[in-house]
Amino acid sequence: MHIIRFFMPLVFLACFCTPSRAQNGTVTGKVTDSETGTSLVGVSVSVIGTNHQTYTDGNGQFTMKLEESGQALRFSYVGYEALDVDVQQRSQVDVALVKDVGQLDAVVVVGYGTSRVRDLTGSVARVGEDDFNRGVMTSPDQLIQGKAAGVDIVNNSGSPGGGVTFRIRGNSSVRSGNQPLFVIDGVPIDGRSTKPGAFTASLGDAEASNPLNFINPNDIASIDVLKDASATAIYGSRGANGVVIITTKKGKSGAPSLIVDAQTGVSSIFRVPEMMDASSFRNALANRQLSQYDGGANVDAMKSVTRVAKTNIVNMSVGGGNEKGNYRLSAGYHDQEGIIQNSGLRKYTGNYTSSYKFLPEDRLTLDVNLMASNTAESGAPIAETSNVYGSLVSNALEWNPTVPLQNAEGNYVQRQYESVPGLPTNPLALINYYSDKANVTNILGSMGVTFRIMDGLNYKFGLGINHAKGDRAVDISGDLFLNLVTDLGQTVVSNSQLDSRTLTHTLNYEKEFNRVRLNALVGYEFQDYKNRYTNIEATGFSSFEIKGSNILQNPSRDNIRVSSFKDPTNQLQSYFGRLNMAFSNKYLLTATMRADGSTKFGANNKYGYFPSLAAAWVLSEESLFKAAKGLNHLKLRLGWGRTGNQEFPAGASQERYSFGLQQISLNNVANPDLRWETTETYNIGLDFALFESRLNGSIEYFDKRTHDLLFQLPALQPAPAAQFWTNLPATIRNSGAELTLNYTAIRNENVVWDIGANATVLQNRFSGYAGAPILTGQIHGSGLPGNYSQQLLNNQPLFVFYMPRFEGLDDNGLSRHSETSEIVGDPNPNFLMGLSTSVDYKKLSFSASFNGVFGHQLYNNTANAIVTAANLGLGRNTSPTIGLGNESVANGNVMSTRFLESGNYLRLQNVSVSYNLGSYRDWVENVRLSLTGQNLFVMTKYTGFDPEVNTNKGVNGVPSLGIEYIPYPTARTFMLGLTASF
Repeated sequence: MHIIRFFMPLVFLACFCTPSRAQNGTVTGKVTDSETGTSLVGVSVSVIGTNHQTYTDGNGQFTMKLEESGQALRFSYVGYEALDVDVQQRSQVDVALVKDVGQLDAVVVVGYGTSRVRDLTGSVARVGEDDFNRGVMTSPDQLIQGKAAGVDIVNNSGSPGGGVTFRIRGNSSVRSGNQPLFVIDGVPIDGRSTKPGAFTASLGDAEASNPLNFINPNDIASIDVLKDASATAIYGSRGANGVVIITTKKGKSGAPSLIVDAQTGVSSIFRVPEMMDASSFRNALANRQLSQYDGGANVDAMKSVTRVAKTNIVNMSVGGGNEKGNYRLSAGYHDQEGIIQNSGLRKYTGNYTSSYKFLPEDRLTLDVNLMASNTAESGAPIAETSNVYGSLVSNALEWNPTVPLQNAEGNYVQRQYESVPGLPTNPLALINYYSDKANVTNILGSMGVTFRIMDGLNYKFGLGINHAKGDRAVDISGDLFLNLVTDLGQTVVSNSQLDSRTLTHTLNYEKEFNRVRLNALVGYEFQDYKNRYTNIEATGFSSFEIKGSNILQNPSRDNIRVSSFKDPTNQLQSYFGRLNMAFSNKYLLTATMRADGSTKFGANNKYGYFPSLAAAWVLSEESLFKAAKGLNHLKLRLGWGRTGNQEFPAGASQERYSFGLQQISLNNVANPDLRWETTETYNIGLDFALFESRLNGSIEYFDKRTHDLLFQLPALQPAPAAQFWTNLPATIRNSGAELTLNYTAIRNENVVWDIGANATVLQNRFSGYAGAPILTGQIHGSGLPGNYSQQLLNNQPLFVFYMPRFEGLDDNGLSRHSETSEIVGDPNPNFLMGLSTSVDYKKLSFSASFNGVFGHQLYNNTANAIVTAANLGLGRNTSPTIGLGNESVANGNVMSTRFLESGNYLRLQNVSVSYNLGSYRDWVENVRLSLTGQNLFVMTKYTGFDPEVNTNKGVNGVPSLGIEYIPYPTARTFMLGLTASF
């Protein structure tokens, strides 16, 4: 916060002291849409052949000074065809831009630069602000769910700010992480969450949060997803899982303009597995002669711990400038209650961007970006590894619906209910005797200085700094009746700090020789990451009136455990280069090379080399295709490249020691030959635009293979009892095809109807492995400790389900299973799809987005753990099918295909309707009302909470996939919004 106080005066000074320039011999004018006549704000107006540039203001007007006679102006705007106008000594120039439906001149952000869509040789998907998902968004990845082919985004939990699984073209690694590299305004970020983890013996590991929560989605202008190696190889060892480039909104020339956006809404629980109500439960008890468990009441425990949650979001921004500089300053407030009581998220964000030009002919440009946020989270007692007694959701589902949660005196029914034994933990007591408070502050700043050495040759220096700090306190009162907690209490206090800095030097040369266009880039980059963590656990408090985190000195010394950790040196030094060449605008060539040196790897393999080569042939420029009626653009792309993955612990190749109580022990054996995990990708694609660019899209095939898999194994004897990192002689292959289509069905002065669709077919295979099966996917629940549902097996998809088959119930109501376990399912989806549509009719707008995932299985660990007949035998709730059926209450709880279900689903993600009220008097413009529904329905046969789930059930660092275990439920949300500019 001290840094924010230091910078804010400078920010305001920059905002209101934007440099001005005398306007002599100027040209003024207005830019409008050729079809609707509406003013276009932020249109780039530049003097051809110079670096002089300005932008249209809030009324579509501009002013440009001309240095010489005979100069021409170029008007450029995303989504419109560029237009060149010869001024011819005119002082007034009004122009109307024509929409480029094909978006071929749209600019996308690639590594260390930009490119027009028509010039791309790699696979890049761009999602702009107009195409973002609507609703309550706490992080940027939610904006593009279902919007880009080959991109699978899973919200692991329904909690506000919950963790997300982000995959681009499948899972490519076993131990080194599968999340893509995120680059924000040119700065690659660490990607780890600064919210400290929290483990308690009674509850297990608390759910994770999204590391991108610190970014305000309202500040984002576009998100570009780099998918194939020819696009990502410029990022070398961090590009194997794809690259997501986030570009924030920038200031626009013109008088200062204030934009206010306010939303308010409500959320409620979306789906709950079917359980018996009190009446059905009594019938089930009577049918099985278990009436001793009838408590005489009528209770809905899940309803008692959930609520209709409120959300309020306010965003404000002010921006302006002129041809010598521009700025944008924004502030955001996001207050979101969770649908579980006492849970939620409150976030404050600020963002400042500016760009200024100095020296004669504007040879020097300074770009500054500063992003700051503070997030306070309140968590619910829901953990990824808890037993059924420690999870709020399991206890609420299992609670006997005939037993009150509180007695007549208002006390929680928990220690004993004389007439009804066998109760689970009282969910209402659990949620009120539990507190989980986390506070995370994140500051991301970057500065770029560009100096034009000569026409076409630019040097740029970039500095990026990220400082993030998180504090967390979990308190469980000893008044709660729960093993290891009752009359003791438990507290975990932890904090973490993550600091990173990036230094980048690039030299870019751009020149056109007759029919050859050349763009060359060389660069050097240094990245340094520091991470530290401390943790205090305590139990045995003498009082529960005060939270244990406030009286850590109270327990005896034997009941306090302290631990701390700091990453070994984690640095990356890189040299890179890229060459783009275009011949006659028909033949395109891109070649890149990056050399990365990392402190993570062995002494014999410090550097890795990551080349790529891509070519494209613009067939529509050939005379044969030019004559084809209705064909506007046709381009064939071919690409190959090699990228790396180094997302594993720092110091993995070195000897590392653990410091315990008065002792030191070796826990990692050095491996000087540890090599880079390398992914090689082949890509072929066809881009097209037809029928005056009303239909455009692409189709492509990719083949991605990962070798030298990084993995941690136990050290062989007679080595100490430690671990060591090595490269598995195995391969992970992801191959498939992607289709993207965008169609403008109607476009006239009153109606515009756009339709977008994408589809991906994907196959995953793990091969070349000759070792013992690698176990993961631990299943929790009564009678299920130590059960592993997934394995890594040769010539199979990653994380295949491996377990006995369920063969039904015998005549005694007992389960029958196959004698041996076998491969029974695949958690990797093989078909992804997204569908969106938008209709604008005069001032009324409508949009809707669907996404679907198919061809995979999910393991319903929720049902396996608590929706059982054995529960009924203990006086706990279960489903009507089991409770009113013939299954024996003596039936054992077994992991089997009984709980393996199809994960297919099609979801209506969001629907939004808005109306532009126009201006109010002379001081309020663009007033717009909107109503958005989010997560309205899902079509699925899955019987759990939600088919979009991925509880972390990994084992020894090996991840899992496709398992649901009593998660935080997802919500259905309705939001009302108001936007206006001043």
